Amino acid sequence: MSLDAIAIRPALPGDAPRLSRIFASAIEAKARDSYGPRERAAWAARGTPAKFASMLADSRNSLLVAAMPSGIVGVGSLTGSEVSLLYVAPGAAPGTGSRLLAAVEELARAAGLSGLTLTASRNALSFYLRHGYAIVSPARRDLGNGISLVVCLMAKALGA
Repeated sequence: MSLDAIAIRPALPGDAPRLSRIFASAIEAKARDSYGPRERAAWAARGTPAKFASMLADSRNSLLVAAMPSGIVGVGSLTGSEVSLLYVAPGAAPGTGSRLLAAVEELARAAGLSGLTLTASRNALSFYLRHGYAIVSPARRDLGNGISLVVCLMAKALGA
């Protein structure tokens, strides 16, 4: 799978089921060493097709997908000044996440934002550090039913 074959485009309402599958498979594959099975299951359960459809219908969200001729392999989202989603299918070409993040950052610049925030899972922390994000503080993300994830709040100033 070549990174050259990937196109970044706005997500469409019909993409919701595939986005849900990417969300769940990315969590299961990439967070296995960072979180236990209960945490991963509770986290993945939050990304239902209905949840993605709701996000797509909400004008406060700008969702982008990484698409190949064979289908969608990643999703990224900007909500206000927050990178609210960045998930890539386990078999996607190396660099897909970086391309999606760059596209989300470009959306932010086009909207006149001078910086971005995000909440990084343990497994994504090094990725965001490599892309210029700094740790603001450790935090916990409540997933309900007494389950939470240890995460880091991060921020990055955007250049012009």
